[in-house]
Formats: sequence, C-alpha cells, structure tokens
Amino acid sequence: MASTWVFVAYGTSVALALLFVYLFHSRWYWHALSVLAALGVGLTPPLPGVSGPVRDMLYGSVFLFLMVWGCAEPFVHRFHRHTVRHT
Repeated sequence: MASTWVFVAYGTSVALALLFVYLFHSRWYWHALSVLAALGVGLTPPLPGVSGPVRDMLYGSVFLFLMVWGCAEPFVHRFHRHTVRHT
C-alpha cells in the first residue's frame, strides 16, 4: 500500500477529530471515554483471519480519531464557539 493513502487516512482522521472538537462542545466524561475506547482499540488483538495493511490503516485511523478527539478538548476549549441563548 502506498504511503500516500496512509497519510491521507490519518490526516483525515485527525482533521475530523479537531473539527468535531471545535464545533461541538461535549462533557468531559465523553472525552475520557473516548481515550479509553482508543486504548481499547489500540490494544485489541486482531481478529483471526483479518490481517494486512488495510486492517492496520483502519484500526490506526479509528485509534487516532478517538485519541485526538479525547485529548484535544483542553487545548481547543478556549476557541469554542459560544452561542447566545435568547429567552
């Protein structure tokens, strides 16, 4: 597999995670659960009979998305869009 596809997949995963952190404000425990889920995906052994570079790229993209989304909240929090509620 060409390394270009790996960079595209991982770059898209990181960009989507940062975009979602910026656009949607969620509670801290969702980010903590996301980090735990990323660790679960990263430490899970591969399914029997499923191996190869496509599986590695898929697992890596999911891991990267969850980890970036979970860890980026404290850094992006000050840049969140705040909406004004009218009563």
